[in-house]
Amino acid sequence: MRFGMRNTGHLRFLAVLLVACGGSSAPPPAAPAPAPAAAPEAAAPTCADGAEAEGPIAWYHDQYADALACAKARGLPLVIDLWAPWCHTCLSMSQTVLRDPGLSSVADRFVWLAVDTDKEVNAPVVDKFPPQAWPTYFVVGPDDEGIEARFVGGASVKQFREMLATGERAYQDGKAGALAEGSPLRYLRDAHRAEAAGDYAKAGRLYGDALAAAPADWPRKPDVLVNRIDAMYRVGDYRGCMAFGAAKAEETGHAPSTADFSYYAMTCAQELKDPEAAKPVIEHLFAVVSGLVDDAKAPLSVDDRADALRILREMKEMLGDEAAARKLAMRQKAMIDAAMAKAPTPLHAMTFAWPASEVYVYLGKGAELVPVLEKMEADLPNQYDPPTRLAWVLLELGKPDEALAHAAKAYKLVYGPRKARIAGLVANIQHARGDRSAELEARADVVKIWQALPEGQKNPKALEAAKAALKTLEAAKPQ
Repeated sequence: MRFGMRNTGHLRFLAVLLVACGGSSAPPPAAPAPAPAAAPEAAAPTCADGAEAEGPIAWYHDQYADALACAKARGLPLVIDLWAPWCHTCLSMSQTVLRDPGLSSVADRFVWLAVDTDKEVNAPVVDKFPPQAWPTYFVVGPDDEGIEARFVGGASVKQFREMLATGERAYQDGKAGALAEGSPLRYLRDAHRAEAAGDYAKAGRLYGDALAAAPADWPRKPDVLVNRIDAMYRVGDYRGCMAFGAAKAEETGHAPSTADFSYYAMTCAQELKDPEAAKPVIEHLFAVVSGLVDDAKAPLSVDDRADALRILREMKEMLGDEAAARKLAMRQKAMIDAAMAKAPTPLHAMTFAWPASEVYVYLGKGAELVPVLEKMEADLPNQYDPPTRLAWVLLELGKPDEALAHAAKAYKLVYGPRKARIAGLVANIQHARGDRSAELEARADVVKIWQALPEGQKNPKALEAAKAALKTLEAAKPQ
């Protein structure tokens, strides 16, 4: 699944200062390889050292210029993975799908680049290829740096390979002048480019055109349905979005896209604020997502299933069934507990830091998670996410003095846009402590951080919200 509107996500969790992204997907049965392309011969140009083998793929890390030069030299499309350390979908994808042995057959047909979107050095790349949510994957033509394909959020191995296939085909056909006007592939490519440019209305129309032009069994259909409903949400067409969700949810298959699609439809129903109209839609979506979660063969990771359970819980809350919502939360907690216990390394366990924090606090069991997060923080002294989650849980438990020490530790380690988020957490902690002077300082820091970020990392809405919070605090009379 994804984060962005959710972690990523998706909009109740936006009210939570430190939200996290969605899950990823575990390998399904072997998927067909992408359409054949002109594979490089043994004598093809080689690239300078810099790519590091991780599973079947050799990745460049935060080296856009080097990766692009390599792609140009070899005449291959460039795959860009836009991720962040706080994004549990990103971590899960990197540990499952992107390490699946089935990708070895296509690894040499692309050049691969992983970009930490919070690093300032990557701001120009993020500006050129803005993530719709975390993670976002692009296939880019190296000659003109044009977007050929895109996938947002968690994918199954099959879905990821299909994205690679369409990107490779669009690149090759484009070079040959054979990317036909009116073809689903052309519509899809143009829709991705429109969305990257921020034109959601145009992107939505083009996604609709791609779906209309494609055969009923088009492999990209599930994720393009997600793209379409996302565009409807972003232009504020909540009623149309809800109706589209009700009509198309069953066409998303049994994959991470199913839960993402249903989440958008549910969110549009919330935004519409018409409970009577929303009720039958939510009940229908609940049945669709329940079928996904209960399908043991569905290509979902633990993270995906747990996140789908959270979505089901929110649906039950919308329907006023708190008892059922709590049962779903308990099921989600048990799934996360088992995954954390089986994690081969502390970094793998960190994938579940946010989902665990959220569901434990929801169930009123936050105190039980504190020692787990404390151990994770000790095991990963250079990672800012564990102390961040720990600080949030302690704040929710009404222990702001304890929370402050962990938030301060996270603040020293964090960088980029996430630093503003953690500064905001510090401000909330200081508010809970009743230290108005320290809260003022922290809220001013949030504003300064957002203002100082380079293009590509700026967030005008977050900056305005930070300024408003600071102004309100400044205007308030001291207690």
